[in-house]
Amino acid sequence: MSVIEEKKALRSFIRKSERTLDPAYKAESSEAICRHVLAREEYKAAKVVFAFAGTEKEIDTTLLLREALADGKTLVLPRCAAEHALDLCVVQSMDDLMPGMYGISEPKAECALVTPEDIDFAVVPCLSFDRRGRRLGQGGGYYDRLLPRLACPTCLICREKLMSEAVPTEEHDRRCTLYITERGVMTPEA
Repeated sequence: MSVIEEKKALRSFIRKSERTLDPAYKAESSEAICRHVLAREEYKAAKVVFAFAGTEKEIDTTLLLREALADGKTLVLPRCAAEHALDLCVVQSMDDLMPGMYGISEPKAECALVTPEDIDFAVVPCLSFDRRGRRLGQGGGYYDRLLPRLACPTCLICREKLMSEAVPTEEHDRRCTLYITERGVMTPEA
């Protein structure tokens, strides 16, 4: 089986596993993950924070987004663009979001754009990651294109129950600098 086929099979398995999670666990783990991110010195020191608006199948990042705004941070969220790229948009309130591609809440067209160099701290979504810090994304390549352009600390967030034993990787796959589950910060194994 090729790496692409292995990733496809693992995505299918993780998506099925996500559908069986108890809603109370999902809510509790989302809140705990957001609180762990908010407690990080990397977050506290950042002036410009990149995050994402989680779907019902992802971490609910509403607490993180609202706290970043309340903390006076410049909050940047992605908007799907051409050729599987992401526009990096400044969001001044939750009212700046609307339904976008794939049913994801995205910044409205009138939101100002920034560059990856402007970002001080980035929170990155995934379907799963493993104990070595290898990320399994949705498969669209959006974050594979963004991660190499970020020079700031990058924080990957995932529920403990959706972590994988081993995530297959390709040359273009990039690791993050922090890994957080509801249990706290995980240090990747060598």
